[in-house]
Amino acid sequence: MKITSLSYKIASWTLLIGGLIHTISDLLSPATPEKNAIISQMKAFTGQVLGTEFNLYGFFQGFSFMMGLFLIGYGAINLLILKNNQEAHIPSNILILNIIITLVSVMISIKYFFLIPVILVAIPFLGYLVAFITNK
Repeated sequence: MKITSLSYKIASWTLLIGGLIHTISDLLSPATPEKNAIISQMKAFTGQVLGTEFNLYGFFQGFSFMMGLFLIGYGAINLLILKNNQEAHIPSNILILNIIITLVSVMISIKYFFLIPVILVAIPFLGYLVAFITNK
């Protein structure tokens, strides 16, 4: 049970910390002339959905902040599950769901992102997989 708990904690903390890194790096990313030019182009690209106008930059930023929030929340919820379930085994359905979500996240990250996001979702995938295998 100790390996199960440790790998589950590592997986969950990695998601939480990954969400913090994602959000902080977005907020602290320096403004360069190239970045400002792209942001201007994104702001100029507008659309409407159900009568509400949006621009591509606002849409991109909103999704980016939501991604950070969801990673933080997903990691925190899993840490709370572990904390509130210390006497019993981790439910298999939760482990299977975590494995599926993090595996799909790894595949999406490989296709669309660079190495750091791949690593930050591969660690949770492996952690939840080890927890599932060792959960007795």
